[in-house]
Amino acid sequence: MRPRLVITALSFVLLALPTIAQAWDLVTPAEDARDNAAPHRPGPADLPGPPLIQLLRPDISRPVSNPTTIEVRFSAGSGAAIDMRSFRATYGWLGINITSRLLAHAQKTPNTLLASNVDLPPGDHRVTLSIANMSGKRASQTFRFSVAR
Repeated sequence: MRPRLVITALSFVLLALPTIAQAWDLVTPAEDARDNAAPHRPGPADLPGPPLIQLLRPDISRPVSNPTTIEVRFSAGSGAAIDMRSFRATYGWLGINITSRLLAHAQKTPNTLLASNVDLPPGDHRVTLSIANMSGKRASQTFRFSVAR
C-alpha cells in the first residue's frame, strides 16, 4: 500500500509543477523606460575593440619561396588609430625578439608594414606579431608557415 501512496503523491506534485514555476521580471517595464530615457554614456561595448592583424603577403597556405615579401596590415577598430610604437614581432617558441630587425628593413605607414627581400632558412617557422591601438587595446597573432627547401 505504501508504494501506491508515494506514486500518488509524486503524480500530484508533477501535475502541480507547471503552476509552481511562474515567470518573473528581470527588469520591469517602468525600469526599462527609465533606463532608455537616461543619458547614454559610452561603456565598454561602445569603445573600439582590439586591432586586427592581416598578413597580406606572403601566402602562407603553401610553402614560401626565398626571398619573400612580408606585408602586414593593421586595422585599429572604429574610432581608434594604430599605435605603431607598440609593434612587436617575436620568432619561434622561445619568443626571440625580431622587432628591431624587421622594422629596420620595413617601409612603414600608419597601418602597414612592408618588408622586401626577406630571406628565411628552409623549414617550419612561427612568427608572432602584436600591436595596440591608441585606446590601449592590444592584439596578437601567430603565423605558422614553411619555407621551401
